[in-house]
Amino acid sequence: MTETIADQPVMAVRGRDGEVRAFYNVCQHRGHELLKGRGKLKVGITCPYHASLYDFEGKLKTARMTDDAPDFRTSDFPLRRLPLVIADGLVFVNLDPDPHPFDDGCGSFGGTIRKHLEGIDGYQRVASLEYDIAADWKVVVDNSSEGYHIPIAHPRLSTLYDMSGGKPGHHDSLFNHFQNSGHASYVHMTLGEKEPYLGWTVWPKLCMLSLPGSRNLIALRMDPDGQGRCHERVDVYCEPDPGHPGNVDELLKLFAKIFNQEDIALVESVQRGLSSDGYDQGRYIADRAGSWFSESGLHVFHKWALEALGEIA
Repeated sequence: MTETIADQPVMAVRGRDGEVRAFYNVCQHRGHELLKGRGKLKVGITCPYHASLYDFEGKLKTARMTDDAPDFRTSDFPLRRLPLVIADGLVFVNLDPDPHPFDDGCGSFGGTIRKHLEGIDGYQRVASLEYDIAADWKVVVDNSSEGYHIPIAHPRLSTLYDMSGGKPGHHDSLFNHFQNSGHASYVHMTLGEKEPYLGWTVWPKLCMLSLPGSRNLIALRMDPDGQGRCHERVDVYCEPDPGHPGNVDELLKLFAKIFNQEDIALVESVQRGLSSDGYDQGRYIADRAGSWFSESGLHVFHKWALEALGEIA
């Protein structure tokens, strides 16, 4: 499987030993990209440029016309490996060769998705959507971090679901807990007799949610694209349901209409407003419960940003 992370080509490969490893997706000979998309490899990783062959552990096995090359050793040219962690069926790759431990970065994130989304290991990606947004990535994550705007900006949600019972889903206090871990948040909203709406935010710019109605996981990643702009990538995963293919279509329509068409208009308006000479600084609106329906989550996200900038300890 290949991906681009912060303009760096990356691939993840499962070895014959069952371990999943991540590498920069570039041949060590002349830098050509090795793989595209996703699929199955039989023999190894073959460069389409000069046919250099690597095994699934990243070792160079063969390179054409090097038998008589002086001082040429295949062991000198392995693929550059990257740190990788699998949590709840999700693969996380870090470009930092010496990253902080994953648990430090995501608190108690591990376990919560699998707990609420049974069978997530069997989910399949059914759609990948991309949007160019005229708003800073932090403005987009701000919007995803609070439910204060939902009754006003997304009135259809109130007609589809009982959105009145949003409660923290971790320990006694969601936001106290994640202020301590500092890098991830999670909300579990009970929707009356219906299935729950689930949402996760992982610092700095990964948001995930599961909408009621089917077993699904929607991952949103916001990448900076110049000042005041970002590129949003949305991957939609669902449990295979051959008997009801229309469920996926309805899920995509709901997400595209409510969460993207409406939310993109919101964040682009906020971006313009933040650039206005007429705006100074507002206040957080929080209820006593510190619920997601206030701006408590927004406050937590801003705290993470200040910590990352070194402005608070």
